[in-house]
Amino acid sequence: MPLLYEPLNRYETNLLNHVDDALSFLKTLRAQNVKLLCDLFHMNIEEASIADTLRLAGPQLGHIHFADSNRHAIGFGHTDIAPVVHALRDIGYAGYISGEVLPLPDGDTAAKQTIASFKRWFH
Repeated sequence: MPLLYEPLNRYETNLLNHVDDALSFLKTLRAQNVKLLCDLFHMNIEEASIADTLRLAGPQLGHIHFADSNRHAIGFGHTDIAPVVHALRDIGYAGYISGEVLPLPDGDTAAKQTIASFKRWFH
């Protein structure tokens, strides 16, 4: 089971905000079981292209937080999800994807939207 490292945006930390920096850090480790947790919310702030960055992460990708640009459920922000899903397919990603979203406009609506987005994109 891997240990996951999540690059956070610059407003939450000043350490390894970009996936490429985190990948460089992973190369310095003796441990081989450390992977990246890529959170689409943080990536929206820090990365020029979420899809290209996921392709760069490739086999080092260990988990995805599926959230829109505003930390709401996918579809309630402005992230274009199609290129993200295509990138995950391009790299053969078969790991876990979880929704880490704010309970807005309320918890039930956020949960229903998250489930609907999973069904739409990962049927």
